[in-house]
Amino acid sequence: MQRLTWLLIAVALGGCRSGAEPPAYREPPPPEVKPSASICMGSPHFNDATNVRALPAKTGTFCLDPAGSDHGYGEGAKAPLEPGICELFDGECAIYLALGVKRVDEARYVDAGGTSATIDIKLSTFGTPEQALAMFTKRALSAGDPVHPDTPKPMAAGALATLGIGNAYVWRSTSLVELTVNDASLTAEQLQKKADALLPPLAKEIGEKLAGELGLPRAAALLPTEGRLPIGIQYELPNVLVAGAGPGASGFYQEGAKRWRVVAVVAATDERAHEVLHALARGGAPEKKLGDTGFRTVIGETKAEWFFSRKGPVVLGVGDESYVLRNGMSKEERAQSCLTREEKMTKLKGAFPRSAGAEKKAPAKLVKTSKSLVKTPKATP
Repeated sequence: MQRLTWLLIAVALGGCRSGAEPPAYREPPPPEVKPSASICMGSPHFNDATNVRALPAKTGTFCLDPAGSDHGYGEGAKAPLEPGICELFDGECAIYLALGVKRVDEARYVDAGGTSATIDIKLSTFGTPEQALAMFTKRALSAGDPVHPDTPKPMAAGALATLGIGNAYVWRSTSLVELTVNDASLTAEQLQKKADALLPPLAKEIGEKLAGELGLPRAAALLPTEGRLPIGIQYELPNVLVAGAGPGASGFYQEGAKRWRVVAVVAATDERAHEVLHALARGGAPEKKLGDTGFRTVIGETKAEWFFSRKGPVVLGVGDESYVLRNGMSKEERAQSCLTREEKMTKLKGAFPRSAGAEKKAPAKLVKTSKSLVKTPKATP
């Protein structure tokens, strides 16, 4: 009897798991299905061939997804611009719409090499090259200061292109292409290494297939190249630097420890350029060394010093880089980081193209400014 009792106790203890129910049976997870070489064989199926018109069929071991993951939104596409791009850009569609985007296409490359990696493409078409360039520079300079460590690196593709952290951007004429490598199985370091290998050749090929000129809009083309930082152009809409100035380009520069910025605006008429000049120089005073159309002013809380001038429809300015300024800086500290007054005026004079000032001499006329009455020559059409 005692032996039987101990046997029953042992059986009872062995069948108990601290009061827990025995685990329920679960089906094993399905085996992971990885792409194979056959995925890129045969005829692909696209929702609309125009969605991938500017994209090469293959790049390395990758091919355009044959399963029809492409979509188009807006002008000439099957789906309307809204709400399609608002879902695509996850809360940023207002920026694209404000900058005049007309159509957005999305597509995906899959890997026949057996990995789960994809290359996702977004191709945005804008109304003008200036609008597309504004969106490109907004992306490229999302960190703000071009010398910030997160600023992407320049890359040879299209007219302007950058390679960033797992992504790349290509601008040409009215087009902006955004490329992103995705692979959940990789660490951040591995993903970056893969992106560095995959994106440059694909970006270059896409950039060559895009329609439109390779040149910069005129305002951006006027920015001097000497001393300009690698990702040192920003096209600003609707106003460059200050309200009322209208669209234009900013250039970021560095020489040793000194930083400065150049602004360029090309107005539709000389009269409009005159208005732009006074909007930029608002609150400033005439600068005799720059002639009848030169002004000195300070902008912002850090009192960045700027000099502006106009020749025909072209307005240019050279000023302190606000990213290196702070309130309370001593004169000595400013001198280490900023150009002198004379250096700014010299660079401003040298930035004007020779043709910009090809105006006939005309009698001076009085123009009323905020603080003084100054003489400027009448513009000759």
